[in-house]
Amino acid sequence: MNKCFIIIIILLAHTFAYAEERTARALVSATEKVSISSEISARVEKINFLLGEPFSKGDVLISFDCKLYKAQYDVIKSNYDSAKIQLENDKQLLEMRSIGKLQYQLSVSALNRAKAELQISGLNVERCEVIAPYDGKVMDVYTSIFSTIQERQPLMDIVGDGLLEAEVIVPSTWLKWLKTGHEVEIKIDETGDSLKAKIISLGATVDAISQTIELKAQFNEKYDSLIPGMSGIVKF
Repeated sequence: MNKCFIIIIILLAHTFAYAEERTARALVSATEKVSISSEISARVEKINFLLGEPFSKGDVLISFDCKLYKAQYDVIKSNYDSAKIQLENDKQLLEMRSIGKLQYQLSVSALNRAKAELQISGLNVERCEVIAPYDGKVMDVYTSIFSTIQERQPLMDIVGDGLLEAEVIVPSTWLKWLKTGHEVEIKIDETGDSLKAKIISLGATVDAISQTIELKAQFNEKYDSLIPGMSGIVKF
């Protein structure tokens, strides 16, 4: 009888040890996050979305005063049209043997050069508007209306409206049982909410000093109370 009792105690001990919760710290991050910088030097004409405001894919986030770039485009477009007319004329003259082949080749080269200049000028005009690459929200704005910005100057940070992720660091020994698809629960410090998530990727390397590995968990739903930068405890 005593022997059976001991066996039951041992089995219960193993069960409790297996059921013991494993926890780790988590940092909430955005799947899509972009820092937008200016591709041209210009004056800010309008900022359509400010801190925390949502936007849709294709919306104009920021627009610039580009009268100069548009005027340059019109001049270059006129030069391109002239080069095109000149080439068509020289082609007819070449067929009539009124000009040599060299003159015709020079006209071809002039049109190609004018076409390249037109493409560059057109790109500058397109860059007069910063277009949203996806649905999301504004994280931060680094400029203001009427300010003059320079090329590569930071303008705005945005995050996508997709499912958020959590960055987690765990002991590398957990790789014995931890796999992608493992369901977890994350209790958020800032709100106290316990949210469902699952492991979507495991780090490619183990930190040799701390013997830990980084992994990512993706939340199962879009939670209105959840924003990047929050932290919490992951229960495995």
